[in-house]
Amino acid sequence: MLVLSCRFFNLPFNTNNVPRVNFYTHSAWRLLFCSLLIALCLPFTSEAAPSYTVSISGADSYTSLFNEHLDVVKRSKTEGISEEEVQRLVAVAPEQVRSLLATEGYFSPVVSSTLDQEKTPWVAHLNIEPGTPTKIEAVDISFSGDIEAKNPRRIEQLRENWGLKTGAVFRQSAWDSAKGDLLKAMLNRDYPAAAIAHSEARIDPATNSATLTVHVNSGPAFTFGPLEIVGLNRYSREMVEKLNPIKPGERYSQEKLNELQARVQDTGYFRSAFATIEVNPAQPNNVPIKLDLTENERRRLSLGLGFSTDSGPRAQVKWTDRHFLGKDWRLESQLRGDRDNRLLGADVYFPTLQNDWRPSVGAHYEYTDSSGETNDKFRTGARLTSPDKRNETILSVGFLTDRQRIGNVYGNNREALIASYIYTRRRVNNLISPTRGYYASVEVDVGPAGVVNKKSLVRTVGRFTWLSPSYGRFQAVLRGQVGQVFGANSDTVPADLLFRTGGDQTVRGYDYNSLGVAQDGAIVGGTVTAVVSAEMIYSITPEWGAAVFTDAGNAANSWNGFRLEQGSGVGARWRSPIGPVNLDLAYGHASKDVRLHFSIGYGF
Repeated sequence: MLVLSCRFFNLPFNTNNVPRVNFYTHSAWRLLFCSLLIALCLPFTSEAAPSYTVSISGADSYTSLFNEHLDVVKRSKTEGISEEEVQRLVAVAPEQVRSLLATEGYFSPVVSSTLDQEKTPWVAHLNIEPGTPTKIEAVDISFSGDIEAKNPRRIEQLRENWGLKTGAVFRQSAWDSAKGDLLKAMLNRDYPAAAIAHSEARIDPATNSATLTVHVNSGPAFTFGPLEIVGLNRYSREMVEKLNPIKPGERYSQEKLNELQARVQDTGYFRSAFATIEVNPAQPNNVPIKLDLTENERRRLSLGLGFSTDSGPRAQVKWTDRHFLGKDWRLESQLRGDRDNRLLGADVYFPTLQNDWRPSVGAHYEYTDSSGETNDKFRTGARLTSPDKRNETILSVGFLTDRQRIGNVYGNNREALIASYIYTRRRVNNLISPTRGYYASVEVDVGPAGVVNKKSLVRTVGRFTWLSPSYGRFQAVLRGQVGQVFGANSDTVPADLLFRTGGDQTVRGYDYNSLGVAQDGAIVGGTVTAVVSAEMIYSITPEWGAAVFTDAGNAANSWNGFRLEQGSGVGARWRSPIGPVNLDLAYGHASKDVRLHFSIGYGF
């Protein structure tokens, strides 16, 4: 803090108490000096302009684009902005508008800006006439390198798949995306050294036309060589080599590398796996595959706590032994309990067979208490799983038995011996956190009458989930499921083969498994089911979104009189590292209840 002390004059008083001021020469200099010091110490300020608003006319569907990117709009909420700064923002706004419209294909817009200072708050007016959009008149895509000499059919396919066709409106984002897709198609298969050597979008404002030119150098075609494994200490090399789907001499494919990574990680023996090659155009043939592994420990005890809006608090103990009985067998056992269920089970996974299929066996005991029905269930079986996650097939045999009770009124023992076939088709852009594509699966279970089955049974289930492409900030998610048990009835078929629905990932707005067949005051499984769901998601940010949805479904013992029960609501969406996280508030139209649902991922 600066303290100034200045003595300017004396104030002697005469006898009549009338002040008389006597100035001294040196006092005037003191006054001038202290005044200068005070002036230098005061902060420099300028008069703040009143707050202002922005009025945009003529922009139509591009208004949101300008509201998001124009400085004059973004700064309108800034407090204490000076008049000079407001005038500057208004003056540069037309140029910013022209730049933004150019990315959308408008290269001859008429833009004017004015600042109305008579109103309070001030109003910055932007008048915009976008003009005629620029359309693509011609596209010239040329190639050099190995693809030009040896793969003319591939060139035709790439040109056919070019995303920006003649006659389309030129947009910068679409131009960048089309070039990226073209290059990606080459990088992912055969040509990992491909590069865009030249690209040009020649715009003619006089004719509102664009001529596009792209030249791609493919470089040489690459082929795979031997597998080089790094980071393998605890587990056998033979086990990893059996998982490798790539044969030396095969043409390069990023999809093949991804499949190798997925196969290795799915074993549970490794925390991470990365398969790469060295992209050196001078040495494209028999390029070694480098597989970097980070191993999991051989034995691990895991303790976990969780919460589900379907079944409340949950605790879990899991024991994993990746060298079970001294062999490359993986044991996974667990004890889990929540508000309504108890589970004790174990599975043993064996090394892959020569055809890359993976065998496993398992046994599980489970106690369930749901909607008035309790079950003691036991299941054991063996299965074979195919290696291709995009087209996964599971073949299995299993024995199921349960003891059903409904209070003190009803008790029943049921059992079945079945053979099962499950085919799942996955066409999504990311298996862990998908944003577009679809899942479809078909399951068929067959159990002939005999020693175990009281009646012959056939059970079929179809499931489908579709994630639409994004339309601006909007995306649709559609789900469907239908199933039926033929032959046997619910008195002889174990609960795991019957159908119930309701809950976080089926029909929201209802308790978990609360939709089914009413029996003696409880809800039990039925022999038929159908569930449909439609959801619309609005992306607020790349990670966060809001959703509205409606679900409908039920289970019964016959399609005669089958009735879908509906639930609707709103929710929040988060694209987390472990997959889509959903928090929903749903209203059950039949139950008249509002329920909170939490789930991760998509599915039934």
